[in-house]
Order: sequence, then structure tokens, then C-alpha cells
Amino acid sequence: MKRVVVTGAQGGTGGSLVRVLRDHGWDVTGVDLAMPGPTDSGYKRADVLDGVALNDLFAGAYGVVHFGSVPTDNFTSWTECFRNVMQGGFNVLQACANVGVGRIVFASSMEVYGDLKRQPRLPITEGSPRVPGSIYGSAKRMLEDLAADYTRWHGMAIAGLRLGRIIYENSWSWRLRPHTESRAACVDCLWNYVDARDVARACHLWLASELEGSRVYNLAADDVCVDAPVAELLAEFYPDMPMEEKLDEFETPFQSKAIQRDLGWHAQIGWRDIRAEAEGR
Repeated sequence: MKRVVVTGAQGGTGGSLVRVLRDHGWDVTGVDLAMPGPTDSGYKRADVLDGVALNDLFAGAYGVVHFGSVPTDNFTSWTECFRNVMQGGFNVLQACANVGVGRIVFASSMEVYGDLKRQPRLPITEGSPRVPGSIYGSAKRMLEDLAADYTRWHGMAIAGLRLGRIIYENSWSWRLRPHTESRAACVDCLWNYVDARDVARACHLWLASELEGSRVYNLAADDVCVDAPVAELLAEFYPDMPMEEKLDEFETPFQSKAIQRDLGWHAQIGWRDIRAEAEGR
């Protein structure tokens, strides 16, 4: 059984990462500033801003899943956001290089694309321009570039997941339901979403693969999170946006075709499934 380390293991996505990876046979060490309780010995307390501690935690690991950063700059200062994303990301990459960890997957963000209404065309793919409109998006873009450098310098295999609205465990009522009930609620992210368990499956597939190099992947469910045809949504909210291709009736304009092609990943949990779970159906 190969050992992997998950940073941010007590964050919104962290619990799903740990559980799904363990279900797939990985020996998981969870790392976070918070701890789940005294009964789970698979967790260690550490700060990604402490590079020395990461050296010790990563030693002997096969891979690292890095989700130990703030999810947005809305709740902290720009200075703290940049330090957390970039300094923490650098510490993770350097510690992996120091102790010989060969496979890494980390949380990037769709914020690297900036204001989607300023994009030249839809759908959004990994080839769409990176023009972040915030310090958070800018820091994630820089982390993607730094990861590519570490691949070139050290031969690591690194994947960055460009994530939008992740639906955490037990978060339907506040994190997704309002966005399924209003066409206008998710305009800024093109009505994309992804269940945290599907994020974890993507991390597993990258760790288990033999793909090399540095890669970035959009990650979202195949459909939009409202019960409305995407053509109607785009006509209402993106009326002048050129379309590169015709989309299926409910197909998301934030495409994940690259990871589907490379790793065979497809979202298994749709928003209606999440609703049914929350309602006990």
C-alpha cells in the first residue's frame, strides 16, 4: 500500500479526499492545522507555511495531494492570501523535491481565467486565456507556472485542478441549493459545480496513473447546476459571447474534456443526486 499525504485534510474538500483515497487503497496521512479528534491516528498537525515540517511529513510518501490553501481571497487580506497560496505551494513543491516525492496533484482554480465575460469565446477549456482578476487567481496562475518549473527541474509528475464550486459533504442547503433555484446565481462561474467526492476520484486517478509532466485540468460536472437549457442561459447572460462549438442541452460551458481524455475521469455525482442525498431520498 503506497502512502500519500493530503494537505488541508480538515478543509471543505479534505474529508472526501481522505475517505475516497483510503477507499481506493491508499495509505493516507492527513495534514492540517485542525485535527479531527484523538481517535484518528492518520492525521498530523502542520502548517504548509512551515517547510521544515513538510520535509518530515512527506518523507517516504509516494504522492502528495495539496489542498491546504485558502479557497478564495474574499475572507482574508490580499497579502495573507498570496502568502498562503504561493509560499505554501512553494513549500509543498520544494519539500517534495527534497525528499523525492514523484507525484503531486494540487488545487488550482478557475479564477485563473478571470472574469469569464471577458473571455474571447466559450466554452472555457484549458487553452482559454489566463487573465486573473484577483490576487487569488493570480497566485494560482503563478503556482501552476511554478509547478511546471519543478517538473522540468526535478522530473516530477504534477497536475493542477482548475476548480470552481466544490460541493462539500452536507453543504447542499447553503452551497448548492440556492444556485439551482436561480439562473442568475452562478453566472460568474458558468453554472459549474463538482462534488468533492468526484474531486477526490480525480486525485486518485492522477496518483495511480503513469502520466508524466506538468498538466492542468478543468474539473466540473458535465451539466449546469440549474434545470434550464444552456442555450437559454447563455442567450440571457452571455448574449454576445462567441461559441466555439455547439453544446448539448444541459452541457456545462466549463469543459473537463482534457482530464476525461487523459485519465478517464467523469463526474459520477450530479446536483440532483446531491439533492436526493440531502433530502434522504
